[in-house]
Amino acid sequence: MTTSEAIRSTVADVDLDAIASNITAIRRRANADVIAVVKADAYGHGAEAVAETSFEAGAVMVAVATVEEGLLLREGGVNGPILVLLGPTDSSEAAHAVAQDLVLVVWDVERARSVSEAATALRRQAHVHFKVDTGLTRLGAPADQAATRYRSIASLPHLEIDGIFTHFATADDPDTSNDRVQLERFREVLRAIPERPRLVHAAATAGVAVFGPLEGMTAVRTGLAIYGLHAAPHLSGSLPLQAALTWRSRVHRIASVPAGTGVSYGHEYRLSRDGRIATVPVGYGDGLPRIAGDRGTVLLRGRRVPFAGRVCMDLVMLDVTEVDGAREGDEVMVIGAQGATRQTAEDLADACATINYEIVTGIRRRVPRRYFRGGQLVATRTLAEGYRGR
Repeated sequence: MTTSEAIRSTVADVDLDAIASNITAIRRRANADVIAVVKADAYGHGAEAVAETSFEAGAVMVAVATVEEGLLLREGGVNGPILVLLGPTDSSEAAHAVAQDLVLVVWDVERARSVSEAATALRRQAHVHFKVDTGLTRLGAPADQAATRYRSIASLPHLEIDGIFTHFATADDPDTSNDRVQLERFREVLRAIPERPRLVHAAATAGVAVFGPLEGMTAVRTGLAIYGLHAAPHLSGSLPLQAALTWRSRVHRIASVPAGTGVSYGHEYRLSRDGRIATVPVGYGDGLPRIAGDRGTVLLRGRRVPFAGRVCMDLVMLDVTEVDGAREGDEVMVIGAQGATRQTAEDLADACATINYEIVTGIRRRVPRRYFRGGQLVATRTLAEGYRGR
């Protein structure tokens, strides 16, 4: 048996066909090129496989948050354009990024100059995207200074501006008036730039769902939608998406216990009658939020079953007294479907008072990933062997 075959019973399965289908749906909705955001390990789905699939599906670029994330993709054999959304934090990062042809985000002359100097020293041409802060108040050049900074950066040696973009603050709200103001500010900046770069982008997942095609924008920068997740419930009808990730485990032990027995740390849960407790090897060490113990559920034999007591680092317990036929080895679905019953990332997020983004990005690397195309296993990723095609 090889290490890659020794996959634990708690596993996340990723449908790469769903990823490809979602990219197609995004491109059709926006009528623009797609920059696939694979930061935070592709929102927990696994950056290597998702980046490869995104390029195969027609994405013109993938985007990560940090230089290190970009370098990891390069080491994994991803050769297409990689945009680093946070840009370099110092000259060393700039040099490593330029050496690996990462596309860096800049918004001030000093940061851009460090990129230019690194490219000059390496005798390479560096490529950057220029970010404009139109109202998120996070990163980017202030809108009233953006055109001046852009022109200064464009004059630096060994540096080419390939893109310009902004980021909406409230596109997932029913009232999008703020984002329309941001868009007009961005267009004012664009009008002050004589020669626009190839990629001009403003919309992320929520913006694509809300606005569809945007005049003057040649690309969109989508993350959540690629994975088949919606930014808000009221936007679910705007994009036909397929959830790509299923997270499952199996019952490890079932014990028959008498009434009054306490379960898990603190004995916050006690059986009110004689019953059966199932133990499942998934916990907060795998990314299941500890707060899920209060209101969360999993699926077992097609039924929603609440947690019995606190979520532990490696285990959870379920009261299966009323689940007919439950036995050791039964599948337990954390995210996914059993028969006609489905639990989504949104369902788990609601139970944990958070958002679907946090649920999927929180799935730890010790949870093996299995990747499927056409229903066939095509790749795996484990702690021991990393990402491996079959």
